[in-house]
Amino acid sequence: MEDNETLRTLLAQVLEGEGYVAIPAESGEEALEVARLAPPDLCLVDHVMPGMSGADLIRALRLSTDDRLRTVPAIGLSAYEGGRTELVAAGAIGAFGKPVAYTALLDGIRRVLEGGVLFEGQAPA
Repeated sequence: MEDNETLRTLLAQVLEGEGYVAIPAESGEEALEVARLAPPDLCLVDHVMPGMSGADLIRALRLSTDDRLRTVPAIGLSAYEGGRTELVAAGAIGAFGKPVAYTALLDGIRRVLEGGVLFEGQAPA
């Protein structure tokens, strides 16, 4: 989920180039609706969004009655240190600063999807 169309498109292209299926959303509300219809394996969540913030989206996922949404790994993205902290406090397994190095992001996604941790040396959530 990313509100900037250019960044959203670029991130989707990077993910799809690695064989992932990216389902972009412009807002937290849109991302929540998409997730309810087809629960994802992982969510990338930007902190600053129009309407529902990324932290609000993660909290909504964590409060879901659907086990798939309540437990879906969420990785936060934020240009602000406080935003990264808020995303993790809301239930993200970790957060990257923006701009993010796509190689580091892809490596983290791979590790999480394989059942590992986002950052080396981090205890499993």
